[in-house]
Amino acid sequence: MPKTNLSKEQLDYKEGVADFKAWLKMNKNFEDRGLHGTDYYVRMVEELEAKIKRLEAKLKRKAKK
Repeated sequence: MPKTNLSKEQLDYKEGVADFKAWLKMNKNFEDRGLHGTDYYVRMVEELEAKIKRLEAKLKRKAKK
């Protein structure tokens, strides 16, 4: 098959479609794990906040020694 040169618009379109498909695949993985919309990000923030609290408590214990 001969390879044809695509115009910039066609290349941009193909790249956009590929990005959209990757985004859909990522969202499908999140939904399979029970996460919808911003649930994933909210959960990550909650985990980070819990980690910060643990580390702050650890620093306070070290400071008292």
